Amino acid sequence: MFEKDKFYLEAQDDGIYLSCHTKEFKENDLYAFLKEWGILRYDFKAVRQFLKDKKTCKVCGRSESLEKDAKILVTMDKEKMTAFVAIDPPFFTKPWPSVEEVKRVLAVNNVKLGINDEAIQSLLARQLANEPVAVAFGVPPVEGKNAEIELIKDPDKPFDVRDDEKIDFWSRSTIVTVHPGQEIAVKHPLVNGKNGIDVTGTTAKAASVRNIDFTFGEGLKRDEMNPLLLVATAEGQLKNERGRLVVLPELDIHRDIDFGIGSIDFTGAVKITGAVRDGFHVTAQGNITINGPVEGADIDSQGVIVIQGGVRGMGRGTVRANGDISLSFGDQATIRSGGTILVKNSMLHSHLYAQTAVIALGSGKHSQIAGGRIEAGLEVACNILGSEMGTKTEVVVGLPPEQLEKRKVFNTEIKRCEENLERLEPNMNLLKKLEAAGKLDDKKRAMMMDLTKMKFQLQAARENMKKELDALEEQIALVRDKGIVRVKEICYPGTVITVRGLSYIVHEVCKYTSFIADDEKRMIVLAPYDYMAGKIGG
Repeated sequence: MFEKDKFYLEAQDDGIYLSCHTKEFKENDLYAFLKEWGILRYDFKAVRQFLKDKKTCKVCGRSESLEKDAKILVTMDKEKMTAFVAIDPPFFTKPWPSVEEVKRVLAVNNVKLGINDEAIQSLLARQLANEPVAVAFGVPPVEGKNAEIELIKDPDKPFDVRDDEKIDFWSRSTIVTVHPGQEIAVKHPLVNGKNGIDVTGTTAKAASVRNIDFTFGEGLKRDEMNPLLLVATAEGQLKNERGRLVVLPELDIHRDIDFGIGSIDFTGAVKITGAVRDGFHVTAQGNITINGPVEGADIDSQGVIVIQGGVRGMGRGTVRANGDISLSFGDQATIRSGGTILVKNSMLHSHLYAQTAVIALGSGKHSQIAGGRIEAGLEVACNILGSEMGTKTEVVVGLPPEQLEKRKVFNTEIKRCEENLERLEPNMNLLKKLEAAGKLDDKKRAMMMDLTKMKFQLQAARENMKKELDALEEQIALVRDKGIVRVKEICYPGTVITVRGLSYIVHEVCKYTSFIADDEKRMIVLAPYDYMAGKIGG
């Protein structure tokens, strides 16, 4: 007898009989059941009657041709990592195959490894007909990993901006600068794969992996402690030159400084072919050379600044340098130099401060200083000073106002430190007496430690400021008795000249004139343009 779900079959000497467990079934369920168990030639009238009355009936006679054995079908996946067995079931009077029979068929089909007995037993126990079941499993290869270079500092990485982030488009920069010892890239070494084996016993090779290494040039090296790490050896710009990382000590930009490049903060020298647009800044520890104009931007250098295109300040931005500054022209500009400011053409309505001198002696007809305020430690020299329209132009030479203000600040701060030290002393003495008498509790001991620490800090701050003040006094002494304003061609009325604190208002046109301070008369006197030429700074 064979039972399944709603039906069961029983073999008797005279034929095969069909019965049902339930009367709730569909016609198609019955036909599928008969087909599944190999009963293809049946009594159609008997089956139709069975569908009506659900009573046991003889569906066919006994025949050796109908009573077939089971067939074991073996298939494998494309990689031969899994073998499947499907059983074409026997006529229900024939037995299902055994585990050993299934294994023999697997062997005939070259399935040698990874055979799972439990999977075969489950297939046979459940008598799953014509349903492929995985019964053998190979060992797939373990894939390796290619070597990878991870850039910690990526010179080509675009701006990473969060959705909720407020962006300062003027301050951000596309230039990547690095410092000695800074980590630039790390190598993740390759990981070799591991071969596998399929169900036929054939080796399944893991894919080959690729090795790569750092490609770098000047300014970079492998870390001595970790060869898988690439570090910078110099200050400069990190660049990717055709796949090779380098650190360039000089930044060379062949375009304008605008939103496409962003502002510049660099550790070396900077050369800019184009302009520096309004609102941006260029900061460098080395020299800065700009071929185009500077438009309302901030330029700051620890060295020298050269601006071929001039400065259109528009009342915004400042050009600052520890060394000299040279420019073609200036208009509504603010320029501060620790050395000399050299102007080729005109300087209009601007504020200039130079530690040494402001020189505007270009050969052009527009070589002129008019409007604004010009300050210099030693000398101001120009072709034309002021204008025919009487534009107010101030020139101050002698003791640099910034240095005088800085000296005032130092003196004030030194005095404040000394006053605080005086206030500390009585409290310190009292706490020392209590300590000597053994009457210093924990609270007072902590107070004594705090006061002692404060005393050392104040003393250190005072000594540092005194050293800076001494250096400042030396700088001031160099220009204390010096200062001159030279006008090679014309000085127009409306110009106010101050030399070492003495002022002079120009009421009449002066030509080929020097303005110097007469300490005995306590007034500004006029002298020829070449008076003491070349000796003011001596």
